[in-house]
Amino acid sequence: MTPSHVVDVPRATLGVVLAGGLSSRMGRDKAAISFGGMPLAIRALERLRPQVAALAYNGDRSLPGLAGDIEAIPDAAPGAFGPLSGVLAGLRLGQSRDIPLVVSVPVDAPFFPREFVCRLHDALDETNSMIAVAASRDTLHPVFTLWSSVLADDLEHFIATDAKRRVRGFIEQHPHVIVDFAATGDAVGDIDPFTNMNRPADIEMMERMLFHTGTGDL
Repeated sequence: MTPSHVVDVPRATLGVVLAGGLSSRMGRDKAAISFGGMPLAIRALERLRPQVAALAYNGDRSLPGLAGDIEAIPDAAPGAFGPLSGVLAGLRLGQSRDIPLVVSVPVDAPFFPREFVCRLHDALDETNSMIAVAASRDTLHPVFTLWSSVLADDLEHFIATDAKRRVRGFIEQHPHVIVDFAATGDAVGDIDPFTNMNRPADIEMMERMLFHTGTGDL
């Protein structure tokens, strides 16, 4: 029998790549920066594509190479309130399309596992949680998260009333499960699958590491 998640996970899930940050440490919009011959944002979107039913991009709709089937969505709570504003925009879009789950990934971390969404979905099913969040190497990655779309109103209230607006803070207020990806085998060489790149030096270092591992599959 075919495992249920092979059919159900993509149909049930909207994927959102979060690129609404200021990229202050990078010095320019990191979404369009070439990495391995492809803009970081496009690389993240295409890695997520086979894992979800539909894609959205929380960033500048003028991004070169953005496919026509990807909806560009602005922050739902304008005002530089951090990644939760992009998550809220994704939850609202999921509700409008009757898609019950929304998965978020940041624009600057192109190595996340190819079974990422399936594993988070399975964890939700097993625990009856509303949120599944990734972890690796004793580190929580709160933006790599699968969210129930019904959380939209709670998240909007949280953004409006919480002084810090920390992603982890919102997660901790709701039934959630942490999914450890430490032994997935998805790492490229010694690169953690959730490694992100904040500075130009990070891009250069990752490209050197990939060159030395000889991998062409990013």
